[in-house]
Amino acid sequence: MTPPRQKRAVETRRRILETASEMMAERGPDAVSMREISARLRITKPVLYYYFRDKEALIKAAFEEGTKHFKDVQVEMDQPGLDLEGKLEKIFANHLKFINRYPEMPKCALKIMASPSEGTLAQMARDLKERNRGALRAMLKKENFSPRAAADIVHMISSVITYFMVEAREKGAAAIDRSLPRRLARMICAGARSLKSAAAVLLLLPSLAGAEPVRLGVDQAVELALERNTDVVNAEHGRLIYKEKIREYWGTLYPQLSAAASYTRNIEKPSMFFGGNKISIGSDNAYAASLDLNQILWAGGKVRTGIEMAGIYSDSSSEGLRAAQNGVRKAVTQMYYSVLLSKAMADIQRETLDLSRQHLSVIETRYKQGLASDLALLRQEVEVSNNEPAVTQNLNYYESGLLALKDLLGMDPDAEIELAGGMTCAPGEPGALEDLYRAAMAARPEYRMAKLDKRLAEESVTLEKAGHYPYLNAFASRSFQGQTDSGFPGGDERSWALTAGVKLSLPLFAGGSVSSRVKQADLSRQVAEENLGAAERQLKITVKKAWLELREASQRLASQAAAVETARKALKATEVRFKNGLAGQLDLNDATLALNRAQTLYTQAQHDVCSASAELDWAAGK
Repeated sequence: MTPPRQKRAVETRRRILETASEMMAERGPDAVSMREISARLRITKPVLYYYFRDKEALIKAAFEEGTKHFKDVQVEMDQPGLDLEGKLEKIFANHLKFINRYPEMPKCALKIMASPSEGTLAQMARDLKERNRGALRAMLKKENFSPRAAADIVHMISSVITYFMVEAREKGAAAIDRSLPRRLARMICAGARSLKSAAAVLLLLPSLAGAEPVRLGVDQAVELALERNTDVVNAEHGRLIYKEKIREYWGTLYPQLSAAASYTRNIEKPSMFFGGNKISIGSDNAYAASLDLNQILWAGGKVRTGIEMAGIYSDSSSEGLRAAQNGVRKAVTQMYYSVLLSKAMADIQRETLDLSRQHLSVIETRYKQGLASDLALLRQEVEVSNNEPAVTQNLNYYESGLLALKDLLGMDPDAEIELAGGMTCAPGEPGALEDLYRAAMAARPEYRMAKLDKRLAEESVTLEKAGHYPYLNAFASRSFQGQTDSGFPGGDERSWALTAGVKLSLPLFAGGSVSSRVKQADLSRQVAEENLGAAERQLKITVKKAWLELREASQRLASQAAAVETARKALKATEVRFKNGLAGQLDLNDATLALNRAQTLYTQAQHDVCSASAELDWAAGK
């Protein structure tokens, strides 16, 4: 019989693990502190540390508790007499049963998989995944499947299990059909030999498209944004609009053909008086129709100028598209590195927190040996507590940055992405300023648009001046008229006519409106010239600022490269001295803080080099 004290200890340990799993499912392992867990459980931190020496040990224990069912699955799979379909059903049913028993575990598992941490927990998850896949491959090998076929089936099994977890997280475990394990096992086995029905399995799992995180390097992120970003898509639509404008203006050069027809019913016929007698005119029904042709021969240059202006607008919209693409490329690149910076800062703060916990463990040992005071112990506990919020804060920055990046990429905010790159931009001299100026003036779409605006203003002057010139067009018309008191006009009641000619219009006086429009257009041309000069100055300013920032960040990165290793060596030496009683707690915490600062400055410099490189590339029109 188990003693009551031992039962209470087992129950307390179980409560701690369940509460920790629930909190980690809500916020992720890195965002939960031991202080918050003890507060939720209403126990003191010493009690919590009695069962688990630190948070990492607690997370490991929760992880192991949550993965016990994998061993149960292995035992059930080894039962004699089970065919492949029965084994797959056992696997799926066991996972579903576990999810129903521990509804918070799927959330926690998904948080662990999505965690940016590269620490022990992430490694444990990867090791467990590889062990389970190895067991599945061994099972399928006994069934005489080829390595490729076995790999495909393992991927399908993993997809089903991930689907269960995603559905349980989003809709609850009760929403998953209890007959699904059997049906999925049967379907996988039905297509396992030929693999022809593998696609059918995936059709059952439409939500799996977002289950696996999308791995993106910075180049892939930029390519995705150029396809889906709203600003780029709208700029492309604007370019197409002006392409159609060119066709519209060219259309005015071609003959304009129109047709018209009318019918009039004379309810009371019109009359006229002749020699004192009233004479009625017309018939009850009047018909008329015409086919008219017009062709502009000369319009003072308006048509040619209109076509030229439409072409300039089209070129300007194309430059607008390039400007939008370049802007999005810069924004995505800088946001990508900003997210990586938040992740790196979280890792630095996590390492500082781990170091402070290790130092706390050393001080606790010294305290038990009578070599450290209770004040030193309390100070170090405060140091640990002060370091915990920085980890949470940087993880929040990381998540917020991911949301902003997804918005730039045109992705759903709930989509899972994983940044595959790093802040490995090579520092160095950014190149000669004069060369960068020339490159920017040749390639920057904003400067090219300013030049196009000047050309457009010049053409506008020509267009308004055309209001002073004659307008010449040719015309031809084929018309029909007929009148009758009943029905449709007969042969002697209708007539046809065919006319053609040339018309010249000469503006003589318009109250000075044309001259006023010419002056307005000329003033607009002067404004465009000033804007072009300002655009050139602003271009050089932008290039030089980006050049200076890249040079400064490169120099800062070079100066900080050795500082981290030096600070780490100093910390190790201080730790040894502290354990031997040759250094105080203040020395230890100062060395830890120095390492944290050196890492922070070096990481910030790495980010600044990458961000400044993207800024200079944009400024130079690359």
